[in-house]
Amino acid sequence: MSAGREIAALAIVPVRVGSQRLPGKALLTESGQELFLHTCDQARKARNIDRVCVATDDDQVQAAAERAGYDVVRTSAACRTGSERCAEAAAQIACRAVLDIQGDWPEVAPTDLEALVDQLLRGAAVTNTLCAPLHDEETLHNPNVVKVVRGLSGKALYFSRAVIPFRREAPPDGPLPILRHIGVYGFTRDALLRIPSLPSSGLAETESLEQLRFLENDLPMHVLDAQGDPWGIETRSDYDAFLQRLRAGRQQQQP
Repeated sequence: MSAGREIAALAIVPVRVGSQRLPGKALLTESGQELFLHTCDQARKARNIDRVCVATDDDQVQAAAERAGYDVVRTSAACRTGSERCAEAAAQIACRAVLDIQGDWPEVAPTDLEALVDQLLRGAAVTNTLCAPLHDEETLHNPNVVKVVRGLSGKALYFSRAVIPFRREAPPDGPLPILRHIGVYGFTRDALLRIPSLPSSGLAETESLEQLRFLENDLPMHVLDAQGDPWGIETRSDYDAFLQRLRAGRQQQQP
């Protein structure tokens, strides 16, 4: 695939099938279609995204994506992370901004994707992502729910599967909100193409959070407040909860 004419914004949904916590989750179809296609459909609704494609090394994923009318970029099975898979795909497509939308976030709001793209195209960020408040105490301690702390500039200071910040004392104005990370990353194309060559101290591997490699290499990441309330699918119970929300939404839409 050649780079061709440059577009403004490209959305890539990186998909692999080898999930450890929920094997084969990308291809689960109890919702009526493969899980990752819900994510693609949300990206397609964003008004400032010019093209949506799936990056994968899997034949079944490619077939499902093409049946649904999505472009597919074949990528190497050696890609270590979703962003590396997106970088390999984006190297083949001329664009200014790229969204890396993890395929297991089927409810991400198109308006939130639009906000990420807008910030990138305005030159106000080189990388960005989304967050939402986290209130439930049980979810707070779930290591599958990633937390983020950001500075006064709105840029990420740290991501962790542990609860951050540690609440030793409450500030005078009340406790700081705990923010959960939403699995979408925005990049300028130049920034994304740097990702595979970035060195790692081992921090990203320790927490199993690839975005820590961005931060430790001085790639500033703006963290925008999501207006939607999407949840990632990590376990069977996550998928079942997604199915319940989907059915409830469909029932509400019926006349």
